[in-house]
Amino acid sequence: MQEKEERNHGLCQVFRHAAVFGELLICPCTLKLSTNRIQKHPCSSELKMYLRIEIKFLRHMIKQLYILLTTVFIFSCSNGQNQQAAENSGQPQNVVEKVNAEKFKQLVESGEGIILDVRTPEEVNQGYINGASVINFYDEDFESKINLMQKDKPVYVYCKAGGRSSQAAELMKKNGFKKVYNLEGGMNAWMGNNFAVTKPEGVKDENIKQLTLAEFQQMLKTSQPVLVDFHTKWCAPCRKMVPVVEKISTDFKGKATVLRLDVDNSKEVAKQYEIQGVPVFILFKNGVQKWKKNGIVAEEELAKAITENLK
Repeated sequence: MQEKEERNHGLCQVFRHAAVFGELLICPCTLKLSTNRIQKHPCSSELKMYLRIEIKFLRHMIKQLYILLTTVFIFSCSNGQNQQAAENSGQPQNVVEKVNAEKFKQLVESGEGIILDVRTPEEVNQGYINGASVINFYDEDFESKINLMQKDKPVYVYCKAGGRSSQAAELMKKNGFKKVYNLEGGMNAWMGNNFAVTKPEGVKDENIKQLTLAEFQQMLKTSQPVLVDFHTKWCAPCRKMVPVVEKISTDFKGKATVLRLDVDNSKEVAKQYEIQGVPVFILFKNGVQKWKKNGIVAEEELAKAITENLK
């Protein structure tokens, strides 16, 4: 009997040391002893003290665990609500993405989006990426100009080193663009990879017009169809459509009026007809809008729209 008590007492010593370090251990002696017999156990007083320590420590741990679980729950709910809000808004969570020059070149060559150069005219004169629309980031009306671009298409934006294009990308995100790729390192990185650049031709566009709202509405007062190309000089897709529109103008001479209107310098007209996403083509007949199309349009489609309204 004495040997058994000594053995149990020795175990208590081990668990006593464990309790000092805050481990949740219970003396095996207590598993075999009734409440009354604990009082007679050789280490009963020490055992009670360390059991109280264990209970206090256990309560502390439960409290900390409760706080942790509550925090995780709240964060999860908040994150879920944010994700749901993003899904409901229809806007991707990662609208702006930085890419290196190699990836940027692949995106540009895919032909799926709009290339945007936000450098100054002096910088652009040194060379630009072929097919780029050019809007100076420092222009006072920079934001209003980017809002004339098609927001449902990806935009590939760049500047000299990446700073201005980063700011432009965030501004486009704020204004509802679906996807914006920013060239990391800008034109410096592009040219550092020996990728091709294009020099401005310096050809002046003589046929693009600027009109007040009154002048425009007066021009629509005709029985002939009037095809209007709402156009900007900095827009690459607009420039791409110039020869197509000029050919349509020649083909329908005397039968229809074809006009290329400078949106930047005809702001009243652009506002009146809610022009966004240049180029925008609208066909009028007797002052009434009959047909409308945004973006690049095939010559055949423009001709068909006019032909159907000649009668």
